[in-house]
Amino acid sequence: MAKFSGAHLKSLRKEAGLTQKELASRIGLSRETVVAIENEYVGSIDKLSIEVVNSWWAVCRRTVSAKTKESFKSQILRFFNIQNS
Repeated sequence: MAKFSGAHLKSLRKEAGLTQKELASRIGLSRETVVAIENEYVGSIDKLSIEVVNSWWAVCRRTVSAKTKESFKSQILRFFNIQNS
């Protein structure tokens, strides 16, 4: 399985114009958890669920570029080993 990038999630959050605290509040995580995911602390990416990624995306997607949207979609498909048809 491909590794999901905390740096990619951080970039997505920043492009959406959200602070870690704002994003955490919107998706029901602590700010510390967002920090751990973005900085890829041991175990944080490995334990990342599809629900958290989906919530992160749902909050950020409205304000990011088409290029970012396509990049994020590709990364999700690779991470969860889903074939793009």
